[in-house]
Amino acid sequence: MKKIYFYMMTALMAITMASCSNWDSPYYIDDIVGSWVSEYGSDGYGEYDIWGYDVVRYDFYSNYTGRYTYYSAFGLDYVDFNWETRGDRLYIRYYDGDYENLYYGFDRYGYLILSLDRYFYQYTAYSPSGSGWYYEPAKTMQKAPAKQSSDLVTKREANAKLKSLSRGIIVRDTE
Repeated sequence: MKKIYFYMMTALMAITMASCSNWDSPYYIDDIVGSWVSEYGSDGYGEYDIWGYDVVRYDFYSNYTGRYTYYSAFGLDYVDFNWETRGDRLYIRYYDGDYENLYYGFDRYGYLILSLDRYFYQYTAYSPSGSGWYYEPAKTMQKAPAKQSSDLVTKREANAKLKSLSRGIIVRDTE
């Protein structure tokens, strides 16, 4: 009788532990898999666009690896990473030794929202790249505009003073 009870409890514990691996997550892992390009950010002063060389891209692969693509002083560059989610947290470990612990969610338009705080006071929104191809980081990223009218340049120059709070969060430079 004790053996039957022991086997039943072991089976029940195994079923319970297997079913609760992502019990507190309102999102599915498949939702984050894909390519995401930074589109806009938000802070205490309102929303702002991210354009030109401030644009970054995340590629999340279904095998829990990915690629972060960005513009550096030498042109387009990238670093690969491993990722995992637990609840509404996204953990990224870059292959160059850096790591990030971000809160993530989706807005009503399907954009991936990344933030350092759980209340999303300051965040960066990433639109789906739409290409469907993971291994082409340079082809779908937005390029810096070549020449613009002076009104547009002055309007964007106020917006162009962006800095990176982390790799995933791009904020306005208020200094």
